[in-house]
Amino acid sequence: MEQSSKYIYDFTFADYYIMIGYLVLLISVGFILKKKVSNVKDYYIGGNNIPWWMAGASCFMMSFSAWTFTGAAGFAYNNGIVIILLFLFNVIAFIFCAFFVAAKCRQTRKISYLEIVRSRFGRATEQFFLWIQVPTMLFGGAIWLVGLATFVSVAFGIPIQVTIVISGIVVLIYSTLSGSWGIMTADFLHSLVLLVLSIVISILTLIKIGGLQDFVTKVDPEKLKLFSEQHNVIWVVAYFFQIFLIFNSIQYAPRFLAVKDGLSARKAALTAALLFFIGPIIWFFPPIAATYLFPDIGKIVPQLSHPQDAAYVLIGLEVLPKGLAGLLIMMIFVATLSSMDAAINQNAALISMNLYKPLFRPKASEREQFNAARIINILLGFCVIVLASFFAKQKEFALFDLMLFLLASIGLPVAVPFVLIYWVKKTSRNAAIISTLGGILFSFLTEHYIFFSNKESCIICEYLRFFGINSFDLHYEWPFALRVFGTIGVSTALFFVTRFVWKKNSEEYQQKVDEFYNIMNKPIDVDKESSGSGAMQHFMIVGILSLVAGVGILVLLFFTNRWLDRFAILLTGLMIFMAGLVMLLIARYKKAH
Repeated sequence: MEQSSKYIYDFTFADYYIMIGYLVLLISVGFILKKKVSNVKDYYIGGNNIPWWMAGASCFMMSFSAWTFTGAAGFAYNNGIVIILLFLFNVIAFIFCAFFVAAKCRQTRKISYLEIVRSRFGRATEQFFLWIQVPTMLFGGAIWLVGLATFVSVAFGIPIQVTIVISGIVVLIYSTLSGSWGIMTADFLHSLVLLVLSIVISILTLIKIGGLQDFVTKVDPEKLKLFSEQHNVIWVVAYFFQIFLIFNSIQYAPRFLAVKDGLSARKAALTAALLFFIGPIIWFFPPIAATYLFPDIGKIVPQLSHPQDAAYVLIGLEVLPKGLAGLLIMMIFVATLSSMDAAINQNAALISMNLYKPLFRPKASEREQFNAARIINILLGFCVIVLASFFAKQKEFALFDLMLFLLASIGLPVAVPFVLIYWVKKTSRNAAIISTLGGILFSFLTEHYIFFSNKESCIICEYLRFFGINSFDLHYEWPFALRVFGTIGVSTALFFVTRFVWKKNSEEYQQKVDEFYNIMNKPIDVDKESSGSGAMQHFMIVGILSLVAGVGILVLLFFTNRWLDRFAILLTGLMIFMAGLVMLLIARYKKAH
């Protein structure tokens, strides 16, 4: 590819056909499943009738967004294969979740994770975490939106500030109109198409660079090392513990609360683990190859503050045939929808259910709650757009760094008590608040603080230097590792310290805690507590959607004569079509039996 002063991709009719067609398919999902939503429980967690394989795919989709293909791809471009290891940690986290967490989560029998918090710790703790959740998820949503806008900006050559507004409004409309049924059904289709397309991009990239042997010889050897001076073993281990705790906290409850029982929740977590085992290698091979194909990426996309974030976009648009390039744009777009659902839709639900109704309108009807949630949705959406515009202008931090800061500073201190909640019973009612505040304070102090000198520095590192330990470099891995391990240690210790005041809690509170754990550890009686999952119908719907998507992609064969383009289109369309056919056969089998 000629490395011009500004990259603009030349989209054709085939690309617009795919993009418009997929949007129509996406919208149709909402109309098809609209009749399944009759109350708040149906809207937010699918009435506990979401199939495990659909919930697992939704966990997978919720765990990444356009940021994966921009910020994380930019990290891969700069740092190489270590990003694959970091994402494979998700597999370990979800496997642990499957065996020790998911079933307990579902057996709480709640609609939202804040209801779990209220049942365990009381109203004050619920409100505390509500006001941490809202700004944190808005912050995360803004990062995801910048990732999406970066992708669209590079693809269409439109200024990133314009794409932030346009993308934000489209995402806002989708998240406002779709309930969990529509989102999780669409998530399964998206994960299927995304994995297939990612495989095709990896194959075409391998052909483009000349094969695996040429990849190894042409790419900078430093990119093929698991560890570096900046990201050494300690840094990687710290990242693992951070991700492990966050993925096993009750904040991931919505997807597990949506299935019928504990066994289904376990299967959902294992499904997510399987998808994450497949995904990282095929996602991050292309941006690493881009270091050879686009060595001066800053000259290609000078409009971006962090040009490395465009690596996956550029390689995808370079190797894909017309039509599939449009599908790539749609996949990155819809990958953000599920993440933005957490930032906007679930936030609005939490404010409506856990703030608006109990504190302001105790007698509010379900219709009033819906209307309030939609209004809050719109307000939160505009907040995300404003924040994203700010992040896009700043040049100090790349998207990966911003996400890492969010996870370490807020996500981790919140996750520690939200993991311990599953097993640690005898604590004070304020244990989660004390634990979280201690972790946030520690993270803040070890980030930047004036202590022994007149310059900003890591307080722990300066303390160690005071005693003659000089092996910590403030500019590399130790500040991050110290913050992670220190935050985990401080938050965990504070949570356990409150056990000493357990007997000072009121008898009423102790009884409520006993009841909470009795309910959580009691398996769900599907015959008595579930209305039936309608598995045949779910396979039928997703199967038909996959068949339609597969046929729609195969139509692209009429738009090209190049054998490599036809191979890519045929491979993509057939894999999706065959997956849909298998689902229809399963639906037919279940109907017969």
